[in-house]
Amino acid sequence: MEYTEKDVSSDYGAAMEMVRRSGQQGVPVIATDDDVIVGFDQARLAKMIERVSGPSRPPLGILGANAADYLSRHPEARAGAPTETSGVFIGEIRPGSVAERAGLWKGDIIIGCAGKKVKDMSSLDTLIAAVKPGEQINVRFIRQGQEEMATLQF
Repeated sequence: MEYTEKDVSSDYGAAMEMVRRSGQQGVPVIATDDDVIVGFDQARLAKMIERVSGPSRPPLGILGANAADYLSRHPEARAGAPTETSGVFIGEIRPGSVAERAGLWKGDIIIGCAGKKVKDMSSLDTLIAAVKPGEQINVRFIRQGQEEMATLQF
């Protein structure tokens, strides 16, 4: 794994970057693009290494919102979905993404994934985080009042 070591005791710019990224002056500071660990936290380091070391799984590629909240504020977006629908309302889909390749559309409401019920963004994020590169899982969604299924290929 490639890394860059910076001596903050002799490199003022590195010291200022460390304080900006971590909010502290303690060392060591281990950082990736997405994570900052201050001190030696073996559990967090193991998770960081796992995340950055193996082949990366492509992202799902949606911009979504909790369906119950969104539909209560935008009843015109309901399009025949049952009144008490929970899940994830898809607002945007990234071109070329896993979601687009599976045939999901803007306005679909994801209600299930990998055989589990999707209640909100948090539950969808948890289910997707468990998927490994190369795996495929089924997704259930509502489109214009009809429940449908597609396969997400990661």
